[in-house]
Amino acid sequence: MIKEQFGATTLGESQHRFKTDVNFIFGKQNVERQYVLRTTMHSLSVWKTRNAGVPISPFKIKNLHVEKEAAIVDREVWVFNINGTQPQDLVTAVKVASSYYSVSPSVILSDIYAKNLNVEREHAMSDQALIRANRQLYSGVCEAIIKAAKQLGITNQLNFYVFSKSNNPKIPQDDLHASLKEGGASQVKTDEKRYRVLIGSNDDKRSLQQMTNFHMATLCA
Repeated sequence: MIKEQFGATTLGESQHRFKTDVNFIFGKQNVERQYVLRTTMHSLSVWKTRNAGVPISPFKIKNLHVEKEAAIVDREVWVFNINGTQPQDLVTAVKVASSYYSVSPSVILSDIYAKNLNVEREHAMSDQALIRANRQLYSGVCEAIIKAAKQLGITNQLNFYVFSKSNNPKIPQDDLHASLKEGGASQVKTDEKRYRVLIGSNDDKRSLQQMTNFHMATLCA
């Protein structure tokens, strides 16, 4: 009997203590992820500065021609300098994780998680400009996921989970759902249950726990 494999990918991670919970799925259920890929836009050196004291084991995969830095943190694969709107960055990160865990790319990329993705330099924008920028960000991420999956030969359905309050002033629910569909989602749903999560600011100087909504966009490569 073949044991079912559960993997997940996260986007836009920053501080280790704010990392996204990848065990939640829709319908008030959860799964235990065996293979987790976490991606961040920070370089390894910047991440280590922001996460001083967190044990980390940098590594490289033999015979895999990639230039991205990677490390193991809490038995999970972290890949650095990853832009979630760039398909090739996602392809590279997934190849690193699938090679490390010795599983197919589809195990790593079928379930993707993001928590309050937000553009940089938000304080220099008006409220409406920030919402427009974040809509472009989420739609760009969806497009990149779909393109990356095609390059990796993944043909199954992809679930893109997003933690974001429905009244989030940086991208309200209607704008979030519209942006996900603009990026290629065939449908977007919001879970009936809300979840308590720890969130941090872009500069990691502020954090708070809050009850947030949980959305899922269905993507097909």
